[in-house]
Amino acid sequence: MRHLTTSPTHTATADDPQTEVRPRIEGDTLDLTAAVDQAMRKTLPTEYTPELAAQIAADTEARLNQPARPLTAAQRGDEWMNRWGCPGFCVEAHGDPMASEAHSTAPVETPLRVSELDHSGYSSNGEDLPWMTAQVVVVNEKAQAYGRATQIWLGYGVHLAEMTPAQGRAALDELRAFTVRLAAVVDLAEQVAADDFPGDPEVARLDTEATEKRIAGVSKRRR
Repeated sequence: MRHLTTSPTHTATADDPQTEVRPRIEGDTLDLTAAVDQAMRKTLPTEYTPELAAQIAADTEARLNQPARPLTAAQRGDEWMNRWGCPGFCVEAHGDPMASEAHSTAPVETPLRVSELDHSGYSSNGEDLPWMTAQVVVVNEKAQAYGRATQIWLGYGVHLAEMTPAQGRAALDELRAFTVRLAAVVDLAEQVAADDFPGDPEVARLDTEATEKRIAGVSKRRR
């Protein structure tokens, strides 16, 4: 298991186009929720619900606002592919000093970020990372000596698992089975949560004060 670190974003230039330019959707520029809501009412009236329209709009905005995807070797052309020995899917910027010698796809990732789920503080150095990522990586540096290995890199925040395709298939099967069990857990939690309620801030304050006094008293007696 390796730890995944972030790297600075590359800025595209006319002489060295590293990324495709993709427009960002700003909330004040286009009200996607209203647009999707209106479209669903007209074209899918039987399936329409306000919640579904809002969910579709949120997912669409998240996808449109994802960072620009780097160019593939195929998009760069034959000269680039021949120079670096790249397969067409490779998005590594091999000319950069810190570029990897391996060849990899752009990662697929969840719009959900680590910071939205992990409140423990242990992942604070990667809180802006996606919750999960996955990509294909081909390791073939000095292939004549060490061979060629195709891997799947599965990321969870700052953690990265390097798997063979067979291990990746097993992980996928496990995830599919787990989502069924997760759905059952979520369904039950939603039912149980119907009895949840917020606490009283004043009672919480008094409880905190009492706890602090009790701890202070214990500490004083131990001296």
